[in-house]
Amino acid sequence: TAPPALAPFDVVAYGYASCTGWSKMLSSALKAVGIPAREAGSPCWNTGDFAGLATDNKNVSFCWAGGKPNGPSGGVYLNDHTWIEYWDNLSGKWRFLDSASSSSSETTWFCGKHSDVSGCECSSNAGKASADHWILAPTWSAVGDDEDVNGGTVIDVGKALHLSTGEGVSPIVWASKLSSPLGTPLKDVGLRVVNRTWFYSCKTSAAIASSSPSASSDDDDDDDDGDQTDASKSRRAAAAAASLPTDDVLIA
Repeated sequence: TAPPALAPFDVVAYGYASCTGWSKMLSSALKAVGIPAREAGSPCWNTGDFAGLATDNKNVSFCWAGGKPNGPSGGVYLNDHTWIEYWDNLSGKWRFLDSASSSSSETTWFCGKHSDVSGCECSSNAGKASADHWILAPTWSAVGDDEDVNGGTVIDVGKALHLSTGEGVSPIVWASKLSSPLGTPLKDVGLRVVNRTWFYSCKTSAAIASSSPSASSDDDDDDDDGDQTDASKSRRAAAAAASLPTDDVLIA
């Protein structure tokens, strides 16, 4: 499991931490000086023994639970990683960096070189993000809040984060059974996350073309999603063209 050094003071006091601990410390430091920041990560990479949908690969469920029921936990079952995102006023977007390695800004071991157009490199862990292997960022925002500001759909974990098997899961995979002092699983006490999968997942050339303004027809204006912004429409069009579920389907 992850080392117990998680709070910023713990990291300073002990001098070590997991990727989650380092991310908590750096995001806290950024927020302390007025820069919006948050942790982001993949609870279960779409790689190796855990690739594919949970309906086809039972290891995916074990990955989200941090191990087999009544069996081994941690170790190989923690196929996850955490990093940070921060708000960049110049671009008006959430950017990211890996706080637990010497990676340079948005060129990281888990993404390769990121592009706002095509996402992470297709061969990278983050580039393979898809259903049952989402990339999520904890948030204080409410469900239904502006997805362009948040960078994706806000999800109530306890109500809407389900694998393709229908199994409800928690992004806190290293301690998936943690409960509140009243005994309620942490995933059910109002934990919310932003679905950031589309931002990181590798988009094909067809998806990129479909997300451009020139690829939209006048008939699109008559759709029920007419109140969505252009950025929202582009995100959903690209996801569809890349055979990726939209944010709504990703959590179904």
